[in-house]
Amino acid sequence: LPLLRRSPSTHCAVNRNAQFTPHVDSGRGHGQSVSMIAGLGNFTGGKIFVEDKAYDIRYNALEFDGWKQLHWTAPFKGERYSLVWFTPDLSQK
Repeated sequence: LPLLRRSPSTHCAVNRNAQFTPHVDSGRGHGQSVSMIAGLGNFTGGKIFVEDKAYDIRYNALEFDGWKQLHWTAPFKGERYSLVWFTPDLSQK
């Protein structure tokens, strides 16, 4: 997916060795649309699937709409971090 033009994010979630099952986002990011994720670390595997398409995020950024698009983490070996930038819609509280 190409990077989209969007406003800078206000939040960044740091995940360590997290392997997520298929889901759409919920919780603290309520009201956001596009998120950006990048993977860091010494690992193999661990691609992110978005709507059944795999993306290698190891030292690569990916933007997608986690609130609307089903996504999950493929199995991996090693030390894997992911950084997820997002901006919640705080007016929705």
